[in-house]
Amino acid sequence: MDKPRVLMKDVAKVAGVHQTTVSLALRNHPSLPQATRDRIQKLANEMGYRPDPALSALVAYRQATKNQPSEQVIAWIINVKDDRINQHHVHRLLLAGAKERAQELGYKLDIFWLGKEYKDSKSLNRVLKARGIQGVIFGAFDYHEEPFELDWDLFSCIKVNPLPEDLSFDTVLCDQIDAVGQVIADLHRVGIKRFGLAVSEFEEIHKRFTFAAGFHTHRREVAPENWVPPFYFQHGADYKEDVIPSTLEWARENKLEAIISNWNNLEEVARRLHQEGQECRFVSLDADEHTARHGGINQDHHENGRRAVDMAVGQIKTFRRGRENNPCTTLVAAKMIPIPAECPLKAETASRTVMAS
Repeated sequence: MDKPRVLMKDVAKVAGVHQTTVSLALRNHPSLPQATRDRIQKLANEMGYRPDPALSALVAYRQATKNQPSEQVIAWIINVKDDRINQHHVHRLLLAGAKERAQELGYKLDIFWLGKEYKDSKSLNRVLKARGIQGVIFGAFDYHEEPFELDWDLFSCIKVNPLPEDLSFDTVLCDQIDAVGQVIADLHRVGIKRFGLAVSEFEEIHKRFTFAAGFHTHRREVAPENWVPPFYFQHGADYKEDVIPSTLEWARENKLEAIISNWNNLEEVARRLHQEGQECRFVSLDADEHTARHGGINQDHHENGRRAVDMAVGQIKTFRRGRENNPCTTLVAAKMIPIPAECPLKAETASRTVMAS
């Protein structure tokens, strides 16, 4: 005969506290002293208490669907210096997905622009505390040399890319290693055997070499005579002055049939090669509305934004605050846009030649 289920009221009776106190302790609520939480959690475990999954699901459903008198805000922090950030597809799609999911869960997502609206993290910290914000997501975030100072124990924090590197929080990313593998497989499908990966050295260093790792991981699928090591380009304020010329020289020297890159403006390199008589594809690892016609990777930034909010809300509801001792990374699968049989640049170059003649 099965043992009777241990209920929360049973734990409360043995602990000598009210059932509400047990509920708070099991949810790790900060309103209780840490010692009290630890004692009750240990007792519940020893007694064999297990939450009722059906009841937990009902509570989660009621919290998600009930009308709230005021929306709780999740902060979306960015620090990019380019005012045109709203035109960039990555930020635009991440933000759209995050806002959509936040609204579905009864939250509101507000942007906090560090370096523009707030001169430093201390001033941002004061505003977040004054508004009672509990959830923080680091959105479009560039390399940040200055110390980032928030009262971390007050906030549930998520990152949508590895930056800021020194902050150990749960992260959501596109599975970029697998994305490169998908591209290589599709290039082989359309008969392209000699291709190369061009990436920013600075970005790869600060983003854990995910694209390069993917390229090297799938090296065994490339014939030795066609293997071209990744090209790590340097870049300054104007990519036309440094990135385009250096990548063009690299692609010429290696007689590439395709350039793989997450920099969509490197389409220009493939175009110039066509004009010179060297047929070369461009395949994007982060296709936007202009480069999707070449095929490549849709990183599904919209879904990444939604997942980031799911993770932030999960932490808020379970009272997980501050830096993570063991941060985890959630990888969202990339979507492959099939590479067309005919190179779009070939037709475009031919059309321009006819018009010019």
